[in-house]
Amino acid sequence: MQNYIEKFSLDRVLNEELIRGLAINRYSKGDLIIQQGENPQYVFFLVKGKIKTYKTSDEGKRLILAFKEKFDILGDIEFVQEAPYINTVEAITDVQILTIPIHIAQSYGMNHLPFVHFVLQRITEKLYVNSNALAFNLMYPVEVRLCSYLLSVSIDDRTVLNRDLKDAADLIGTSKRHMNRVLVDLCNQKIIERTKDLILILNHEHLVELAKHNIYEEGIR
Repeated sequence: MQNYIEKFSLDRVLNEELIRGLAINRYSKGDLIIQQGENPQYVFFLVKGKIKTYKTSDEGKRLILAFKEKFDILGDIEFVQEAPYINTVEAITDVQILTIPIHIAQSYGMNHLPFVHFVLQRITEKLYVNSNALAFNLMYPVEVRLCSYLLSVSIDDRTVLNRDLKDAADLIGTSKRHMNRVLVDLCNQKIIERTKDLILILNHEHLVELAKHNIYEEGIR
């Protein structure tokens, strides 16, 4: 944990009380880190691994907002608003996260200006990203969204496991039939190859072009 504090200069943002409240949590691929609608228990710092953030409607439909694999704070909006989590966060790879109990963050963080400034800065950036994500899901065709999804869940930019496509149609806002038609087109163009267990990315450069440089990856749009 000390290595992460030094690596991400957390001592510039957190005071001694907040640092003493830190704990490290580990999640495996597929684990839910945050569930939409739950009351917040922690403020989270993503320090290792990749996550996806999505929103679920009242009808049970889900929509991807973003994939992230760089240092970030999670649960910040809910911490400030003292409201239930507004999105679900799921581990895409094995993930390590530093946590601060919400009561400690509220007691010792709200009067510590570096922490407050950091939280508000990230909230502003996040609202911008999420607003763009919702617009992208409406504006871009299914081909772009699917190519972006394939890039975001691929292993070493080469392989996508079939189980990672189980909910893909739902998450990118289309039907399984339409998604499969796009996959067939990508196969015919020799951009991907589909087998029983996985999808092989044959032409990564072309896939990136079709994905508009990956609309789901923060900072790459």
